[in-house]
Amino acid sequence: MGYLSQKKRQTRENIFFWTTAVILALFTARNFADAKDYAGFFNLFHLYCLSGVLMFGALWRRKYRAVLFFGLLLLINFTVLSSSTNIFLSDDFNGKQALTFAFVPEGKPLLGSADANVISAGSVIINHHYTAPYVVLNYATPITLVMVDFRQAQDDEYPIIFGNLRDFMLTQDNPVIIFGEFGISSWNKSFKQFMKISGLSVKNRLLFTKNSPYNIFSTPSFYVLGFKEMGISDICIEEKDGKKIVRINGSFNPDNS
Repeated sequence: MGYLSQKKRQTRENIFFWTTAVILALFTARNFADAKDYAGFFNLFHLYCLSGVLMFGALWRRKYRAVLFFGLLLLINFTVLSSSTNIFLSDDFNGKQALTFAFVPEGKPLLGSADANVISAGSVIINHHYTAPYVVLNYATPITLVMVDFRQAQDDEYPIIFGNLRDFMLTQDNPVIIFGEFGISSWNKSFKQFMKISGLSVKNRLLFTKNSPYNIFSTPSFYVLGFKEMGISDICIEEKDGKKIVRINGSFNPDNS
């Protein structure tokens, strides 16, 4: 390749890397201030992945300044992402009590533990559109499971949704686990505020339930929110009668206080 051709190629590469760097920097700054999803599919997880891909691409082309810049964006996106969710691994916890349950669309929580004695069951009234079925299980101490499905919810409905979930938690004297399809990502501002107020945190790895478990271009909206001494050893998606069922195996330490 001639000298002029090499210069033209290097110029094109520089334009590509620094143009994408500016675009990613703008999105990263916006997400750092108030993380949100764009166009229903482009989200913070994609910013994280793109930052990593472009960092290694710049390293391969020996664009070391661009490597440092993309590395900084990768670190920022990872920090924001990991502050609200797990990325590749669920929170494993070796608790004294095993707990197995499943999300069933348009159904009730499916319990898999043989010793899961149901004390009571009912539905949380969220608003005139949504209810959330719940069960109170009796182990060494009672524990409440709440299953949600807010995939059709609009943005302006979430303050009411999370407010009513919080109010329900205040009526419970035992630990609460909320799981299911929330319809938004956990780094959404309303979601993060709810976790901060409720004391719950995301226990599962990122799970893509739209169309395919491998559809990373969708927004991850399935979460298991649990208390401190609770974790997940396995979570998987199964299909039955045309419906996607998410099974969760975990454990927790009963509160004997």
